[in-house]
Amino acid sequence: MMIESDVSTTVHLERCLQRLGHQDAAARGELLGYARRRLALLADRMFARFSMLHFHEEADDLCQEAMIRLWKSLEAVGPTTVAGFMGLAALEMRRALRDLAREHFGRKDRVGLPSSMSLALSRGAGSALTCTIDAGTTAPDELACWSEFHAAADRLCEPNRTVFDLLYYHELPQAEVAALMEVSPRQVRRYWQSARRELHRMMEGWWPEL
Repeated sequence: MMIESDVSTTVHLERCLQRLGHQDAAARGELLGYARRRLALLADRMFARFSMLHFHEEADDLCQEAMIRLWKSLEAVGPTTVAGFMGLAALEMRRALRDLAREHFGRKDRVGLPSSMSLALSRGAGSALTCTIDAGTTAPDELACWSEFHAAADRLCEPNRTVFDLLYYHELPQAEVAALMEVSPRQVRRYWQSARRELHRMMEGWWPEL
């Protein structure tokens, strides 16, 4: 089931969670479908600049594994809020994308990654990361940084991690993030900037500081 064009993502997911609370099995499928689409989009973007990597089969396998883990998490945790569900979904997205990046790092000689990417794995290689900022999100371009990036995102402190999850992994508008967290849009921007600074420190300069 696709999200209706006039219904926000958060409203749609809230309805799904309400139905899930009433034991509607179809609602669980819709929640997983949303998470899988987001994960597939992020995986596509991660490898968009590296056409030599034929990752789709591996990405499909990892998406499936991530959805199985998310299914189990939904059963175990039973989130009742959109923020709670999105937090679980972002966790599995990070794990899947990190594993996908690590899989290709392990085969870098076979697929012939450029030497510049190999150099980027060295922490003494300087800034190995460039960024583009679009609609409140930031995406690393260097494949060699992805595994570390997602691992670092998992270590962000709260509430920075929640804001980063919602803006980066789910690409929600800042106004929706503010409503979910019951804070002002200005506070959301502060948390986002703080998350960026945390990532900059953890990645030792690979993620640019504001």
